[in-house]
Amino acid sequence: MQITSQEHYDLIAQFDRQFKGWRLDKEPKTLWPRGVIYQDGHVNQLFDAFRKGYALHKGITNLKDA
Repeated sequence: MQITSQEHYDLIAQFDRQFKGWRLDKEPKTLWPRGVIYQDGHVNQLFDAFRKGYALHKGITNLKDA
């Protein structure tokens, strides 16, 4: 998934809804290609796991559809 894709922005929006109340302020988009999305390091790690789980699910679903 491309960092600049609508899919990535949708994933961020879903993460933000699920982790409402956490520190969700973002880093500048110039840091996003390095995997640094959120200013809070712990939240950034949670988002990385969230993104990887989403990618795994998407891959499994694509295999079943093939």
